[in-house]
Amino acid sequence: MRRIVVRAPACGADIITYLKRVFRIHAEELQPAEQVEFAFDAERFPFAEAIFESLMAAAGLRMIAARAEDGTRIVAAEKG
Repeated sequence: MRRIVVRAPACGADIITYLKRVFRIHAEELQPAEQVEFAFDAERFPFAEAIFESLMAAAGLRMIAARAEDGTRIVAAEKG
């Protein structure tokens, strides 16, 4: 499974809008049923899983798992 590291924007961009775009861009690259992991700095992206799930669904992705590893939030998704 491919892992995509998502870094926080350096400017004062709206984080939610930024995440929508990140998920949309990567969803376009995936084949149906292909899975991918997104890795986020848990401190810079302190959102509840439901927020990630909603943003992914809007981009055509389905969250299949979420976990934390050493200050990093890992969210696995599948293209629906």
